[in-house]
Amino acid sequence: MAPLPEDDFVSSLRNELSRTQKAAGEKTGEDFTHRAELNKRLLQDLWEVHNQFEGISAHLTVEPSQTLFATFVEYPEKWTFKDNFDFGAVKTIELKDRAPGWLGFTLRFWYYRTPEGRGHLRSIFEWCEGESYHRYTGWMRMMSQAVLFDGAEDTASMREIHAVLRDVVVKWYSAHIDRSPESFAAHLKEKYPKGASYAKESYRE
Repeated sequence: MAPLPEDDFVSSLRNELSRTQKAAGEKTGEDFTHRAELNKRLLQDLWEVHNQFEGISAHLTVEPSQTLFATFVEYPEKWTFKDNFDFGAVKTIELKDRAPGWLGFTLRFWYYRTPEGRGHLRSIFEWCEGESYHRYTGWMRMMSQAVLFDGAEDTASMREIHAVLRDVVVKWYSAHIDRSPESFAAHLKEKYPKGASYAKESYRE
């Protein structure tokens, strides 16, 4: 059966919802164009880190997945950004370590709003300090964080972020070569401010 022709309600509702969405975006004051450019740079950087680690057989995964934001001519080196991916809508970017013995080691960037309503970009490195058994919840992983970067989204400096990334990535890479995740965790604790500590179920990612 062919669909019924649209009536005034459908078309007027569509227009009204579109205006509501636009007004909401203007109200928040978020610069999604700027965020999109930041996210493109971060995803490009982290994909390069991913490829370098693959060269020493250390497997990392990127979120959002490269299958969503990239079109590959020759995997994994030759690629371009997809035109139809909404980079401005990405709120969290992660690079997770999947190598044996590196469970929980994750580099994360995410956007949040301060109590004053200003958009901020924050980066942390998270790792597992060990596991313990709890009577009612079972095995729990004890997670620690180091704060790598935290600043206003609209003035976030890629130069500053790159300086931090260079330090963290080189130490992370070296620790893989030495098979010493403990030395990397010690570096993070010594050089960067302490972030949140929490427990989560061992079966969860």
